[in-house]
Amino acid sequence: MRNKASAMSIRAVVGVIFLLGVGRLFPNTAEAQVEFLSQNWDADQRQTFYTTSQGSRIMPYDWFLALETSEGQDSFVRDLLPKLGYLPNDNTTDNPDRLPVGFVADIDASRRKHIGLTCAACHTNQIAYQGKTFQIDGAPTLADMWGMLEGIDNSLTATREQPDKFDRFATAVLGEAADDAAAVATLKSELDEFYAYWHQFIHDSRVPHPWGRARLDAFGMIFNRVTSIDLGIPDNSRPPDAPVSYPFLWGTSFEDVVQWNGSAENTNDIERLGRNLGEVLGVFGQAEFRGPGFLQLPSFRTSAKRLNQLKLENQLKELWSPQWPDHLGEIDPEKHAAGKILFEKNCIRCHKVIPHGMQHTPVTVKMTPLTVVGTDPKMAVNAATGTVATGDLRRLIGFRAKMPRGELLQKLVRLSLISPFRDVRQNRHLLLSLPNETFSPTEIKKFLLELGLTEDDAMRLLAAHHDKLKDYYKDLRQASRMLATDSIPSAEEDVPQSLRYKARPLDGIWATAPYLHNGSVPNLYELLLPAEQRSATFYVGSNQFDPEKVGFETQQGEGTTFFDTSLPGNSNAGHDTYGTFNEEQRWQLVEYMKSL
Repeated sequence: MRNKASAMSIRAVVGVIFLLGVGRLFPNTAEAQVEFLSQNWDADQRQTFYTTSQGSRIMPYDWFLALETSEGQDSFVRDLLPKLGYLPNDNTTDNPDRLPVGFVADIDASRRKHIGLTCAACHTNQIAYQGKTFQIDGAPTLADMWGMLEGIDNSLTATREQPDKFDRFATAVLGEAADDAAAVATLKSELDEFYAYWHQFIHDSRVPHPWGRARLDAFGMIFNRVTSIDLGIPDNSRPPDAPVSYPFLWGTSFEDVVQWNGSAENTNDIERLGRNLGEVLGVFGQAEFRGPGFLQLPSFRTSAKRLNQLKLENQLKELWSPQWPDHLGEIDPEKHAAGKILFEKNCIRCHKVIPHGMQHTPVTVKMTPLTVVGTDPKMAVNAATGTVATGDLRRLIGFRAKMPRGELLQKLVRLSLISPFRDVRQNRHLLLSLPNETFSPTEIKKFLLELGLTEDDAMRLLAAHHDKLKDYYKDLRQASRMLATDSIPSAEEDVPQSLRYKARPLDGIWATAPYLHNGSVPNLYELLLPAEQRSATFYVGSNQFDPEKVGFETQQGEGTTFFDTSLPGNSNAGHDTYGTFNEEQRWQLVEYMKSL
């Protein structure tokens, strides 16, 4: 039974990681005027971003469409997802079932359709102000991911327990075959099997304080997905209790590292492929990681569609930051000029300024020690600590029974990345490879052609990446030892890279509230206040914009979630020692940052 359950988890695995609703806080975007800000994409490119599968598979597609909410007969997709903040996409050419932005169909080797997520689900947002709604591509979502994951669990529970609900589900999934007792029994068995997996996943992922809107513990979920579920080692699971905001995407392709703690190298397309492989594993990508055994070669298959990921990555390279629209109010030129002087004096040493339309500029980002920036350390600390069992992979990694979970994750991503490249060099296919389920030599050659790389070029880049990872593993172990002994050095240059947060360029920052890596500050004005003067509590989820303070409205409304900065991982402290500003200067800086 366990093997069968494991197979089900391979078919529909966990992942990680949305604005429409009722009333003033959540205007019906079908009725409101929606305007797409100019970001160097046309409508076709936008739909490509919204509807291109990257290999994510949550559950069977027809099941997802057939799900009702746990209470009543409302559609999970049409009725609940909008309330959780998922954006509508009514373009039926590429989206015939009118799934929300970033929800896509993915077809496996057996030709079965699955529902999955693409980048756009978590990196597209809307802001509303005085009767007009702007949609911004690449902006962090305000969606409630945990609400969706738990909502699926509640709906599955009700479907299994309520005969009438199951009958409607079976009719929607099976059609005329719903009159066939054998077909219904098979569906019931498959549903029970999937439910056992999904319900356990929700149980293992539940934390005392849910993430709420606009946040996700991506690292925690990816760690659990790869090191626990994919390896079949339940004891490797850890609470995903360090939620962070979704980063904005414009300019990301040209930054030397990505992630809030700078843990992913990002200087060339091979490294970006590795980053995207890790990302799809975190958004319900399927994987099979298996060490060598008797008459068995190791396997590192994933469902990642690398050519599609390359297509999306190349398109993101062309995405520009959004510019402040006149509808939000004209920027005061005098305040702007004064704010520019203040920014260049106090901020630019960490946050480079990238002119609009120049997002292709390579950027070496500033990595600031936790002890210097003073913001909540939980995300970086969680990523740098904890060991996990390696299971039957130990024969591939120096017979180490345990290792830091960050190191094991990187090794598995690298093995998934490098094994097919090694394969094409030897002019053979992976053992037992299946169409669309592995990165075949033919696909690799297409991929390299798209990149303009030879096989030798790719192998050199992979070797260089391997050397960088060796340095990362060393840094990770050093950080873990320092945390265990409370011996983080006071000298900034001696602090491990793993115990730092990234300070990226701030172009388009006006459209990306709430602020700090954990979303603990609701607007730009409060970010410039001393920490003790910032809001201790507020509500997240409204897309109604405040153009004065530059953020979203923070009062309670239907669908909003409560943010308490006193909870673990939620601190709004830090980032307040880079300049002592009076009230006039704060407003000048806010005015300048509107223009970035």
